[in-house]
Amino acid sequence: MLGAGTTLNDRYVLTGRLGGGGMGEVWRADDTVLGRAVAVKVLMPALTENPSFTQRFQNEARAMATLRHPGVVDVYDYGVSEVAGRQVSFLVMEYVEGESLDHVLRRGALGPEATMRLVAEVGDALAAAHAQGIVHRDVKPANLMIRPDGSVALTDFGIAHSVSAGHLTATGTMLCSAGYCAPEMATSSDVTPSVDVYALGVVAYECLTGQLPFQGDTPVQIIFKHLNSPVPRLPADVPAGPRQVVERALEKAPEARWPTAALMAEAARKAMASPTTLPVPRRRSSLRAVVTIAAAVAVSAAVAAFVWLRPVTPTTVSRMEPPTVTATAAVTSPSPSVTTKQPLPPAKRTSSPRPTRSSTTAPTPTPTVTATETETPTVSPTTPQPEPTEEPTTDEPEEPTSEPTISRPPPPGEIQCIRAPCP
Repeated sequence: MLGAGTTLNDRYVLTGRLGGGGMGEVWRADDTVLGRAVAVKVLMPALTENPSFTQRFQNEARAMATLRHPGVVDVYDYGVSEVAGRQVSFLVMEYVEGESLDHVLRRGALGPEATMRLVAEVGDALAAAHAQGIVHRDVKPANLMIRPDGSVALTDFGIAHSVSAGHLTATGTMLCSAGYCAPEMATSSDVTPSVDVYALGVVAYECLTGQLPFQGDTPVQIIFKHLNSPVPRLPADVPAGPRQVVERALEKAPEARWPTAALMAEAARKAMASPTTLPVPRRRSSLRAVVTIAAAVAVSAAVAAFVWLRPVTPTTVSRMEPPTVTATAAVTSPSPSVTTKQPLPPAKRTSSPRPTRSSTTAPTPTPTVTATETETPTVSPTTPQPEPTEEPTTDEPEEPTSEPTISRPPPPGEIQCIRAPCP
């Protein structure tokens, strides 16, 4: 139906076919009004005949026409033209000199540095689109143009999605390329910027390996692998930095990927500058370190609590046997003084009670005493007698072998205790 020389709206003359896909074909054309070369995206007739789709596609063209970024191809015009008796919708875009990335990859894979540079530039372009609520959702090598100076331009927003325009859907049509389609595109109608992050990760994987991560005989098989199969490992010669950028972008769950295209672009620049260094520390290692530290603190606290709070075991301390005789100590006061004799408390003993000999002296009632009398009580038996012994097996007190004799009679008013217990 279309061919070289076909004119759209009496202004754009098609001069050569640049490529095609499930949504339509891309042609190089001459703008006869402004006298410049342009790229024209012509949609499939089945999509054009859907009034709802046509209106939404027009809204998308208006939204993308406001997008200005060096890494994004400008959108100039949108229109509907009759060709061979059928209505054809088309989108007019900037024509970019150079070649598409898919042509470049046919000659071989790219190195890690060139791949990270491409990811950084495309990530910046996607971030600018996402900031205006536009999701490309068809990021692939055919839509990435390599300019003569080596920079990259993101093209073909023909099936883009914006918040203002709603969803672009067509019966029996998957609005993404199967090899680069995010898993959630097959299970959910929600379109978020994360689908572009995933697609850019697939592009980076293809640049490093020369092939797609998932392949199959039909689009359904490929989509199924995106949903369920683990991503094949990158070659061992890919450094740690670029490896992390790609692997995180290809996570199945959207929330596990790079949060934004801008953060992915920043990580790609870090990986390009220092390939052997991870752009972002591993989250699992950090979590493991935190858990380890918390466990160490808990163990330390438990040990401290055990040491400080455990019951003290009574310790047996050997001590000398207390004296068997309790004597009265004399308290000497300066002159004039009164000597007060106070009984010493009986020594505590753990064995059975034994008889004690005590001499208790009441204080002298006369307050005027001119001499200080120091009295040292002594216990002197008239005849040498053996010290009384105690039997540990006997509960009754042992009878003394002899009655001790006090060398001095007790003062008046005192009662001398000869045999325990005393009153």
